Amino acid sequence: MKPDLEADYARLRAQLQALQAAPTKDFAKIDQLIDELERLQLAIKAEHGLQGNNPLE
Repeated sequence: MKPDLEADYARLRAQLQALQAAPTKDFAKIDQLIDELERLQLAIKAEHGLQGNNPLE
């Protein structure tokens, strides 16, 4: 079964926004979510035949 990468991305993005809006920032968790979002973004792009962050690839 193929994971729904875009749903996972949206869920993590919502978590990130909530952490950023919190009065006390958990910077370690924010950094962790950003890293996870980057991995998901690259996986989503790979599904569409794209690699890396260069839009000209």
